[in-house]
Amino acid sequence: MKSCPRCQRTYPDNEVFCEADGTALVSAGPAFTRKSEPEGSIECPSCGGRAEPGEVICNFCGTRLIPEETAPPPPPRQSSLPRTEPARPSGRLASGSPMETGGLLPEEDNGEGRSPLSILMYVLAAVVALIAGAWLALRISSKPTPEVTVASPSAAATPIAAPVAASGPIVALAGSIPLQVTGESASAPERNTDAARKIFDDRKSQLVDAYGHVLASDSRANDAMMVRIRILPDGTVTSGEVRASTSPNPSLDAEVVGAMMGAKFAPFSGGAVEADYPVIFAHDNAEQLALESNLKNKLASLSPTEAAEYATAASPSTAASPAPPVAAAPSPAAAPGEAAPPVVVAKPKPKPRPKATPRPPSLLELVKERLRSSPKLRRVNAYTSDGGVVTLFGKVFDDNDKAFAERTVRSIPGVNQVIDTLTTDTAQWAEEQDRITRQLQNAGLDKVTVKVIGADAFLNGTVKTELEKTRAVTIAESAAPVTVRTNLIRVEPGNMFGF
Repeated sequence: MKSCPRCQRTYPDNEVFCEADGTALVSAGPAFTRKSEPEGSIECPSCGGRAEPGEVICNFCGTRLIPEETAPPPPPRQSSLPRTEPARPSGRLASGSPMETGGLLPEEDNGEGRSPLSILMYVLAAVVALIAGAWLALRISSKPTPEVTVASPSAAATPIAAPVAASGPIVALAGSIPLQVTGESASAPERNTDAARKIFDDRKSQLVDAYGHVLASDSRANDAMMVRIRILPDGTVTSGEVRASTSPNPSLDAEVVGAMMGAKFAPFSGGAVEADYPVIFAHDNAEQLALESNLKNKLASLSPTEAAEYATAASPSTAASPAPPVAAAPSPAAAPGEAAPPVVVAKPKPKPRPKATPRPPSLLELVKERLRSSPKLRRVNAYTSDGGVVTLFGKVFDDNDKAFAERTVRSIPGVNQVIDTLTTDTAQWAEEQDRITRQLQNAGLDKVTVKVIGADAFLNGTVKTELEKTRAVTIAESAAPVTVRTNLIRVEPGNMFGF
């Protein structure tokens, strides 16, 4: 066993230095026994080793020994890490050497206290570290510096802006219902969904105008419809129809189909295709989402054989037949020696044009002519379907005029059914009047009444202050698109308690 001469800890024989203070270990004899020190021994001020009386140099660390009564205290340790083994001097002094001044006399390391295996391991670790450092330095110096390139952000990494609430009417394709192109050439670049979407973007301004015409007569109008058009290989649209809609409006249907039929696709050598456009007409984003949901439910219950709500087709153009060629009259043969007589081409006599037989008016023409004949029905329009079905749309003054329009159309020969979708001015006025009344009651002005005629509103009733009278006007004009023309509200202050 070995022990530390400073802290008296014991270690196995194969240990060299103390783990606590780095002092060189000495043989300690049996465990848990301490060898008695000879009297007069001197303790080394550096390593704590004991020397025999009369010795000048420490046999453990080579420090000059000083008598114990005058020995200076050992220098404070700067680190708690184990110190390396101090070199042992040979014990010989040289004149003028540092040993005489208290320094250390260097000595050749003879490997005492250290096993050959540990020395070999230290040497191998140092050699491996040097080789690895040299290899890494060569590797770094020979590797070309990569050129830094700034990658453009991908579409997936780009943050999506939050939808901004629209400030006006919305005309757009539904987000949850796909635009579809069907037919044998539906995958061609000239007819795929990208080409169909581009056509919609080109016609969008006309669709907005059509929606604006409807809003001019009904500010609360909205709709979601599935519009189908048929495209020929030359790029022309031959027919259009509204397969289904959430709020059937023949006036809007006609303008939308007309706008889409005016589109022109790129010609190509494929076949005809059909494109289905889910078009939304809304006031804001919330209404748009609700309309998309309603249209999706309606399309789910739509039968493939069910007739379209509105349909039209382009009239085929008739090409003029070419005039027959005019044959020249044979010229008489000239006699020998005489000049040939001039050739005279006989002009054909113009054929008398056959008298055009008058085409009988169509059912739609008869209906429109009858509607224009009455001043009450000037704002009424119509379209016809197979089987003598006439659909009326537009606006009249009241229910009496609505019934009158239906009777007028039923009396036309060839009309078998009348679908009446007319709206009335009085019904719209009553609805606006009810809305203003509810707003006044919510504001505590339940003694104020209102009458709406057209775009004018007339207020009557009683309030307690002039401020409430002014509030009534503001509430009426904000609740409906009207202007207060007459304000007959009377101010009647309550008693001293405000009742």
